[in-house]
Amino acid sequence: MPRPPRGAVARPRCREALDRCVAGHRLVVVSAPAGYGKTTLVADWAASVEHPVAWVSLDPLDDDPGRLTRVVADAVSAMCPAAAEILEALDDRGTRSVAHRVDALVGALERLPEGPVVVLDDVHLISARTARHVLGPLLRYPGPRYVLVGRYDAALPVNRMRLSGDVAEVRERTLAFTEPEVAEVARALGGPVDGDAVRVLHEVTGGWPVAVRLALAAGDADAARPLPGLHDRDVPITGYLVEEVIGRLPDELADFVLRAAVARTIDPVLAEALVPGGARLLDACVARGLFLTEVPGGDPAYRWHELVAAHAAALLARRDPQAARVAHRVVAAHLGPADPAAAIRHALDGRAPELAATILGERWPELVVRGDVGLVQVLRAALPAPYRHEPDVLLALSAAQAFEPGGPDEDAPGRPAVVGALVRTFLAADRPPLGESVRRGRELLDATGLDDATRALGLYLVGRAEMQQNGLGPDAEAHLAQGAALAAERGWVALELGCRSEETLGYAHRGEVVEARERARAVLADAAAHGWEGTGVVASSHLACGLAAYWRDELDAACHHLVQAVESAGRTRREVAVHAAGILAITCLAQGDLAGLGRARGITDAAWPTGRAPEHLRTFRRFLTALQLDAEQRPAEALALAEEAAADDVLAFGDPMALGWQSDLRHRLGDDPGAWAALHAAERAGAVPGGRTPVQVRVANAAGAAVLHAADDPAAAHGALETALDAAAEQGVVRPLRDRAAELHPLLSEHLEWGSAHEALVARLLVAEEVAPAPRASAWDLTPRERDVLACLRSSLTSDEIAASLFLSINTVKTHMRAIYRKLGVDGRRAAVRVAVQRGLL
Repeated sequence: MPRPPRGAVARPRCREALDRCVAGHRLVVVSAPAGYGKTTLVADWAASVEHPVAWVSLDPLDDDPGRLTRVVADAVSAMCPAAAEILEALDDRGTRSVAHRVDALVGALERLPEGPVVVLDDVHLISARTARHVLGPLLRYPGPRYVLVGRYDAALPVNRMRLSGDVAEVRERTLAFTEPEVAEVARALGGPVDGDAVRVLHEVTGGWPVAVRLALAAGDADAARPLPGLHDRDVPITGYLVEEVIGRLPDELADFVLRAAVARTIDPVLAEALVPGGARLLDACVARGLFLTEVPGGDPAYRWHELVAAHAAALLARRDPQAARVAHRVVAAHLGPADPAAAIRHALDGRAPELAATILGERWPELVVRGDVGLVQVLRAALPAPYRHEPDVLLALSAAQAFEPGGPDEDAPGRPAVVGALVRTFLAADRPPLGESVRRGRELLDATGLDDATRALGLYLVGRAEMQQNGLGPDAEAHLAQGAALAAERGWVALELGCRSEETLGYAHRGEVVEARERARAVLADAAAHGWEGTGVVASSHLACGLAAYWRDELDAACHHLVQAVESAGRTRREVAVHAAGILAITCLAQGDLAGLGRARGITDAAWPTGRAPEHLRTFRRFLTALQLDAEQRPAEALALAEEAAADDVLAFGDPMALGWQSDLRHRLGDDPGAWAALHAAERAGAVPGGRTPVQVRVANAAGAAVLHAADDPAAAHGALETALDAAAEQGVVRPLRDRAAELHPLLSEHLEWGSAHEALVARLLVAEEVAPAPRASAWDLTPRERDVLACLRSSLTSDEIAASLFLSINTVKTHMRAIYRKLGVDGRRAAVRVAVQRGLL
């Protein structure tokens, strides 16, 4: 049995994991690349257990069925002297075939007492043929338990046992050092290491045990130097990599590994581009467990261990500089569409500045759309001097500098004017109001001589703004479609996805929720395939999915997509984030989710980066507050806020859905004439000139009419309800009916007898209303005494003075203040007053 190396430390975590595996399974596979301490761990475990262990250290000569049968028999005989008959059964080599000798070994092992374990170390040295002839029968029939230790296990005949649950596996995730284990090794090799050094060393090495030991042995983790600047190439593993990994591979595979490691992530297409037959060689690397981790999702792709990739690439650069440069260029060409920044860096490493300039010139619109304008400037600065002034590179620079307040004038020498104007008009922090942006953008698109990159960016930005202003009208639809087509033709994935994503949101607003959902799903799938998921480019598609799910009363799905929309939009698409958060707040109100409501309002009400939020977002906040007041059983306050907004000519309250809500609100307050007036206003506002009223508006208006007719004209009420059901059935838009289910409940019950083409939907609405959770109090619902304290917070009174004026102790006042801050989600007095005013509490 092997002896532990110098500085070996006990690893109770791994030993306990191995012990559990052996106790519960017939076969345990301990498999990881070189340097993960497999043999050390299993030897340590074997020395600590009470039951007998037979240890076989394999070498290349054991890759023969007859010899392997003999060495296993010898090890078992040494472990269990009573099994000497095994040797006798195998002695007569001349008269028995290998198959007979394996059968004899299997029979002898079956007769062993329970408990023994056979360990085969370096089992990767055994070929598939030998494993099939010897290990197959040994594992197939009853006998001792086995622990197979090796760098990879592709050749082992264990798939049937895996399916039956008889195999347990210990792999590199378990064998990698944790931070406490790194610290323990450091102490064993020479002294304590501070916490920062341990963290950095663990992060750089990924917990690869041999790398940790080599770094410590070389003094890279000296306690006097906390290693804030330790990098992957600082860990001295090149010699180990050559001796234990690269040097033990077939020449063809070793050459492939060095070239492929230039790319941190490798897929079959890139592998084939790097080396003829590369896809086959990549499969061989995966089968051998050569420091590759599969990247989840999409087509097969694998990520190299950072240390291995860094040192293998450096080794290739020393051995064959020209081959290294060619590999970098191939990787650059492959990554260009998906990751322009990485592609440019590879092109520069491959000493191909012309390729880097071409990638930047072709891909800058995607970087700008994603918001990586600073990266554009950094990449341009990395180019050699002559290439910094290429026309396409200057175009990219102009787009990036247009983000900067007080950036260069449009007519600065050598700087294209149109692209800078587009970015300033639609993306810069100090951009003009929406209507003015659309007007300027259309003028810029009419300019003659626009290059494809500028035109595609312009079509996307103008179409996006037009859609935000007026929905998916003819102009917006045409601009987005043209932008998507041009971007697809030129291979600008982000711009194409951006145009298509905005179209999906337009379909959702237009009431074509099924079409919106299908198109949005297609955009999100394409974005994931190209590495653009989670970016601002697809935020509108998540919002479209969220809206479609909300109108279809699929509230959990709506919340998921709306949260994704907020996270994807981030800082680059703040208006989309606020829009999504607002719909999320409405969804949380429908679910009675107070925590979610608080988080959503925290986003909608957050301070705007440039000071004052756009007018349409401010009115949207007021509308959300009115909805919340209504949900908190404060309809009179909600109506007062709506009337105040109407007097101010606030646009959000003139939306057809908002007018329909006001009609319901007035009806509940006993003002039926006002309710009818609001409903008629909603019908007028929802009429689309030359188009079709959105389905959610038609359902809401018909349902509102049914509620108002119910008391005095049952026939008209049932007719209006059937109209609402007809419209709802088209796209599954049932949320407007669910919102009015309580008022419609008697009518819905009668409607089943009255006769309907939608009995299943009526039954669903009745059941949903019966099982709906009772409305819960708002997280912002203050007690009467907390309201008194809140009113005092608006004054200049100190806490002591507030306590005296309310005849309370100072401690009681402080308790109320803490409760107010918690419920409002703020951390101070001024913030509490500001939020309370915004939400109608003061």
